[in-house]
Amino acid sequence: MVHFGHYILDNQIPGWGEYYIGYKALKKRIKHYSQRAHASGISDEERHEIVRSFSELLDSQVEKIVLFLIERQGLLAERLQRLRKQREMANQDYYDDETGEPPCSPAVVPWVMMDEYRHIGYDLLQLLEFVELNATGIRKILKKFDKRVGFRLGHQYISSRSNHPYSQLQQVFRQVGLGAMVATISRNLAELRQENLETSSTSSVISLFRNSSLPRRVVEKEPVIQSIVETMHRLTREISIQSFVANELLLPAPKEEIAGIPGKQEDYHFMSIQLNLLNTFLYMVNYYIVVPSSDDYAELLHAPATLCGIIIGSMPLAALVSSLIYSWWSNFSYTAPLLISTLILMAGNLMYALALYFNSIWLLLLGRFLCGLGGARAINRRYISDHVPVKQLTSASAAFVSASALGMAVGPALAGALSKLNFKIYGAPVNFVTSPGWLLFAAWAGYFLLIVLFFKEPERPQPTGPISRHVSEKDLAGVNDSSRIPSTLNEPLLPSLSGDPPRPVILNLPKDLQSDEEDGKGDDSDYGDDRAVETVSELMKELTVPIRILLWIYFMLKFASELLISESSILTQYYFNWTTYQVSIFLSLLGLTVLPISAVVGNCISNIYEDRLVVLWTQITTGVGVIAILCYSPFFQYSTYQYVAAAIIIFVSTNVLEGVNMSLLAKVMSPRLSRGVFNCGLLSTEAGTLARALADGMITVAGKAGMENLLNFSMFPTLFIVVFTTVYTWIGYYTLY
Repeated sequence: MVHFGHYILDNQIPGWGEYYIGYKALKKRIKHYSQRAHASGISDEERHEIVRSFSELLDSQVEKIVLFLIERQGLLAERLQRLRKQREMANQDYYDDETGEPPCSPAVVPWVMMDEYRHIGYDLLQLLEFVELNATGIRKILKKFDKRVGFRLGHQYISSRSNHPYSQLQQVFRQVGLGAMVATISRNLAELRQENLETSSTSSVISLFRNSSLPRRVVEKEPVIQSIVETMHRLTREISIQSFVANELLLPAPKEEIAGIPGKQEDYHFMSIQLNLLNTFLYMVNYYIVVPSSDDYAELLHAPATLCGIIIGSMPLAALVSSLIYSWWSNFSYTAPLLISTLILMAGNLMYALALYFNSIWLLLLGRFLCGLGGARAINRRYISDHVPVKQLTSASAAFVSASALGMAVGPALAGALSKLNFKIYGAPVNFVTSPGWLLFAAWAGYFLLIVLFFKEPERPQPTGPISRHVSEKDLAGVNDSSRIPSTLNEPLLPSLSGDPPRPVILNLPKDLQSDEEDGKGDDSDYGDDRAVETVSELMKELTVPIRILLWIYFMLKFASELLISESSILTQYYFNWTTYQVSIFLSLLGLTVLPISAVVGNCISNIYEDRLVVLWTQITTGVGVIAILCYSPFFQYSTYQYVAAAIIIFVSTNVLEGVNMSLLAKVMSPRLSRGVFNCGLLSTEAGTLARALADGMITVAGKAGMENLLNFSMFPTLFIVVFTTVYTWIGYYTLY
């Protein structure tokens, strides 16, 4: 167990120790405040005095950090100014008036000047290391105050200081002023690189390529600039569409980031990763391809059309069980459960296709139940978590979620494309209701062959005992990811001519240290026990109020979206006489909005507004959509425009809510819930799967009251769930970060 206070001492830059946040002293003060706050009979005035006193103490620490930061920025700016003057003197095209000769000033050699700018860049990285440690310290000490003392100071302190017109905290969290130096370094490196090329070239044609795009291109060629940009993005918590979408998997922090283990960086199998993506795509296609025609299939088998809810819902119902089994099985093997799940899916789709031939509704339901048992998303997620290289983890996670969204759109589209088929295979009908089963049977058969031929079982590391979270430079000798090693000003900054950074560059904090979540049980613990949760009792202890709220929100949004999609076929046929083809087009267009919505939220909304604010407002818009979709006949005639507009509001709101909710869940969950069988990824999957099963079952239950009442009888409970969730979120709003 590593204490953050010790981490600061071990990784601070020599000579700068007095300017770091006084983390240990603040912890002692929090312990004192905690004893006072929990004493009986403490008044409101005393509580206010505790908050005021600690805020002033932290203000003093922030001021100390900021003043030193400004001082170091000034020194770096002075060095950049000197280099600028040298370049201006060298570029002046004039001659001495008396002799007619150029002045005797030292010539500027481009590659030497480039090294000077790189030196400044590396010093700037060290300054960012200083900022990163202190920013993390501020967030963690506020979190510790909230947890130990019991007062909600953290959000109030950061918001009040950050929004002040003369904010010092912005210097720490946003690095105000450093961007100008980055621009200066990158521009000059680009120009000097070009001058160096011109000097070594025998042709003057190359000068045509001197243009404004050079600073952008130099980022790709200069590791020091790339490292600065990546670090500033990380410190300012900027969110990209890729990282936003990847949050849905709730992947744990890779151990390689903590211990510097190089194995995962090198040992991975490209085809195995692609087969995992193909698996989740086919599974989502398998799930949604039956939605447009399931009510017709039920009627052909002499069952009520509302049985479509059971037909669709039997798949997530079975997945509730299979997810747990596959999550456990993946501890020992990936190939075996993938092969078994594929065979189960083949059998399930074959039964679905033959149910009409045997005129058996039970064969149809059994086929869909087997399709749910064959769902291997838990295996896919576990494989990405454990065996995708750290550098590709975010992109692989985003690809996984994108494949799911694509399958959701392609499934109904395929149903529409197959709606015109009508022939027989040895007497077995292939038509608009059975063709999805035949197609998916063939698809999973092909996938089975691909697994046998191309999937590679990854090597599992042998247990070597516990690994300390703190790794010294000696321990990390020979590790390629040198950016994890603390830097120091006492070591020479001598980059190679190619621009490769020296070994000590910038501290990239382990993910657990970057987290705002305090997991420690004792007063001196900054980490706490981060072992995987192994029992149900341990799981219940880790399910804090914000986690429970976010899991319930996930249940609600899946319930609302599933109900909308699953009953779309039967409702549109009853109210508007839509065909299977029309329903397929409608659902496909809805599915295609998932990724654009994620792009807007990931690139814009999440970078402007707090996640918890977006979560609250999207719940309200979801409720508005549910109210709008209700049938108010005989007062108002139910129209296509009303249904389509309300459906879009519900679907878009739930998808925005899902992305932000999962992003927030990734921030508030403890390290213990990010790994092992009982992890937050599995919990959210189970919550969403249960919501789907219950929503689909409600269609069948509500259908017993007649088709004219199906819409309102199914949507009124949904509205109640949405309102309850909104109130629950509002009550626990300030527990969300």
